[in-house]
Amino acid sequence: MTNVAVRLPVEDTLIANASRWVDHPSGFFALSSRNEHFSLPGVGGFVSYREWGKHLAVFGGVHAAPADREVILDAFIAHAESRRRRIVVVQLCASQTELFARRGFAINQFGTSYGIDLRRFTLRGTAKMQLRNKISRARKLGLRIAEIGREYPRSEDTFARLRDISTRWLRGKGKELDFMIGEIGGPEDTVRRIFVIVDGRGDLIGFITYVPVWGLRPGYLHDLTRRLPTAPAGAMELCNAFAIERLAAEGVAHLHFGFTPFITTGAEPSSANRLVAWTIRQLRKYGGFVYPAESQAQYKLKWRPDLIEPEYLAARPMSVRAVIDLLTLTRSL
Repeated sequence: MTNVAVRLPVEDTLIANASRWVDHPSGFFALSSRNEHFSLPGVGGFVSYREWGKHLAVFGGVHAAPADREVILDAFIAHAESRRRRIVVVQLCASQTELFARRGFAINQFGTSYGIDLRRFTLRGTAKMQLRNKISRARKLGLRIAEIGREYPRSEDTFARLRDISTRWLRGKGKELDFMIGEIGGPEDTVRRIFVIVDGRGDLIGFITYVPVWGLRPGYLHDLTRRLPTAPAGAMELCNAFAIERLAAEGVAHLHFGFTPFITTGAEPSSANRLVAWTIRQLRKYGGFVYPAESQAQYKLKWRPDLIEPEYLAARPMSVRAVIDLLTLTRSL
């Protein structure tokens, strides 16, 4: 069987088979047309990656049914070796760490993924009092939430406004991250749901995008968050609360808040590289210029997530160079 590395037609092939192949809270990112997609003829599934430096940076492991993961991974390793490239895997789920460890990969904790079960979620309770107060204040300011394609038009003009908000938001950040985050898309991207924040004058002041999640915990992923600097406190919380209410009413089972790098707890896997583990701990303490991990985690924790799962970094060999290549690929450095 010959291995091939191709750009698959995302809309036609990957999304059509995503429910069979993808079991990852952030798996939608693996479908990006900006990635390369390695596949084998006659085998369902793929590896999503980008070449960067001396590495092939893989997102999320092997996206395939469990029975097909080994043959795809072995072929991809051979493909990397033929290119004289090393492999680094980001956001590897716990269910695949053994698969990679058996092939000589070092496995380190890299961060944590959060989510809520919408079938049990409620805003009631003392623990969510501050959250309710922020939402209430935003509502009293006259803010309202609308979904593109329902209460708000799915048009080129709308998406031009979204891109303008994103551009103005990024001015305060200095750069836009890549690879481990989503995209705004366009009017034709109907699988992506976007909820916008509209002020009392009818102007858009922010938005949140949500993309599908498949696998054992299907639902949606809370993806891009963008707002104008003038957006009042509580605007994003109001937007997400509205989305939660709508998704729950539709019978959606889970809302995933996605991955926060550098938030690690507990013991490292036995194959972990100690220097890389130390580096990741230092990035959590002092690496706010790389990624504001603590503030991002606090936003997610205020919703009292009941799904809290570690995600891993895997490499063969594991090295600080692998981490640096990854951080530059994601534009964190």
